[in-house]
Amino acid sequence: MILVTGATGNVGSEIARQLIARDVAFRIYVRDAEKAAAMIGSDGYETALGDFSDEAAFASALDGVEAVYMVTNQSDAFKTDLQRMVQQVQQAGVQRFVMLSAEGDPESEIFFVRRTGELEAVVRDTDLNWTFLRPDWFMQNFAGFVAAGAVMFPDGPGKTSFVDVRDVAEIAIKALTETGHTHRTYRITGPDAMTFAQAAARISAALGRDLPFMAITPDQMRDGLIAQGAEPWYAEMNAEMTFAVRMGMSFSPSNDVEFLLGRKPRALETYVSDHKAGWG
Repeated sequence: MILVTGATGNVGSEIARQLIARDVAFRIYVRDAEKAAAMIGSDGYETALGDFSDEAAFASALDGVEAVYMVTNQSDAFKTDLQRMVQQVQQAGVQRFVMLSAEGDPESEIFFVRRTGELEAVVRDTDLNWTFLRPDWFMQNFAGFVAAGAVMFPDGPGKTSFVDVRDVAEIAIKALTETGHTHRTYRITGPDAMTFAQAAARISAALGRDLPFMAITPDQMRDGLIAQGAEPWYAEMNAEMTFAVRMGMSFSPSNDVEFLLGRKPRALETYVSDHKAGWG
């Protein structure tokens, strides 16, 4: 039995859909069962209700579980909860612990990078058979920009190797169901690096209509996220994270997808082609 947390998120929901397609037994741990069912369907899995702060609910969700997919966030509350949850996972005898992560350094001056490093350190300090997944920026995030009619993001020469969530989910499932991934960190990327403006141009070509790139400031990004209901700390973190783009830092592709899946990662054009029918 696999426990999938964050089954209403980008990666968790895709893991769930792929596990259903493979007829693999799993349980989701969510706060909203109806939302999960709307995203992944209502059959082919068990549901455990609770949040990360609910010690008893999480312990119950771990019953009979051999592998855990752990979604993360950078809040202070999650860091505290993770310190407790990894102990519960150990006590439950879980064999594989696969955690969604990112580039992290507990000494970094950048909050997101520092907190991600701190979360990994919490897990490294246990006896768990952990695997860290460090995907680049998700292609799926462009769906919101398509709906808005423009890619609105701080400008800069930095390049990102955008990755399809479906590739991330496939690798997560390998780590959850196979041996040989203990204490491995996988950097999961798309096949090529590009700026956000270049991504907008390539999406436009694949869509057959213009999706312009509109440069905004980090402050405008922060304020827009808050207006959409994001907590201020989260909005500040996301605005700060754009420093890499603005400062010209480039994240070249890795070969981890090809190494693990035996094929090239999905290209941005493939992602658009597979989804544009639903974009109107």
